[in-house]
Amino acid sequence: MSTLLTIDLGALEANFRFCSKKLRPASVAAVVKADAYGLSVQKIAPLLWHAGCRQFFTATHREGITLRALLPEAEIYILEGVTDQSLSAVVENALIPVLITPAHSSLWAAQARTAGRPLPAVIHIDTGMTRLGFGERELKRLLEQDDDLDWLEIRYVMTHFACADEPGADKTRDQLERFNRLRQLLPPAPTSVGNSAGGLLGREYAGDMARLGIALFGGNPYRKEMPDLKPVLTVQSRILQVREVDAGATVGYGATFSAKQNMRIATVGIGYADGYPWSLGNRGVASIGGHRVPVVGRVSMDMITLDVTEVPDEFLQPGHMVDLIGPNISLEEVAELAGTINYEILTRLSQRARRKYINDPVCHTS
Repeated sequence: MSTLLTIDLGALEANFRFCSKKLRPASVAAVVKADAYGLSVQKIAPLLWHAGCRQFFTATHREGITLRALLPEAEIYILEGVTDQSLSAVVENALIPVLITPAHSSLWAAQARTAGRPLPAVIHIDTGMTRLGFGERELKRLLEQDDDLDWLEIRYVMTHFACADEPGADKTRDQLERFNRLRQLLPPAPTSVGNSAGGLLGREYAGDMARLGIALFGGNPYRKEMPDLKPVLTVQSRILQVREVDAGATVGYGATFSAKQNMRIATVGIGYADGYPWSLGNRGVASIGGHRVPVVGRVSMDMITLDVTEVPDEFLQPGHMVDLIGPNISLEEVAELAGTINYEILTRLSQRARRKYINDPVCHTS
């Protein structure tokens, strides 16, 4: 395997501690869905527990089951809620569903009656994301459903911002105001309001528990200014071949690049099968020995080609490592060049790439 992902667990722990300090007295819950944003929940979850995180969110109950095996004592919340198909697994693994419909609430309340005690849950209020959760109409239906609320131990009432990555957006303020109005229809309960972008805006946008994902993994949750977060991920791959090409030579599938002069082209062992976006063909950049170079030609399944004409020979031997994400090329720059977001770059990283974990505080203290 040519591609190497280096994940700095010490940086991740520092990001958690930074966010926890900034958001006090709110607690920080870690969102570790999608295999901890592609970085391996097997490694990330124990590290966060070691750092003091006690609350975690996954997207699905299957992710919750995996996480429960890693963290027997954690509070694990399931964003998809609970259904007839997942009910037994949610109960058996002590998972806490985020209820998103009146039907979910009825199902969970019925299970609580069977258990003979109220069961913990989160009520998700939709305030403008229009994705998951109770709108005002559904909340009123919940209040009319016999004594369902009496059987719910409401740990938190939550919402999700649509535009928090744009600090100062009117919609974020409007959503917060709508949330504060609608939650008054429910019994008093702590709140969970902000994700990474929302929570770091300030105390009122965090609630009593902020749900952080991208910020922990070193990504910028905003479109502009970067908070004081440390990069966690470095992506590198090896030079497979360097060759001289004449002016007029074409490079890659579709012959989308033609050499305007005699050039040197390096072929590097990373492609879209490793998670390097196809859209970076003729747009991406890499760094070799501190020299930034452009991607030329299309991205292939397993390879990219770089214009290394100006790079000193000492850095161009087969096997030399090339930085694709790292000190000279941020995750956000790669995402912008690819026409996507940093979340997608992380979560599409391939399992075939070799992973190296460094600065692991858990190992250092064991």
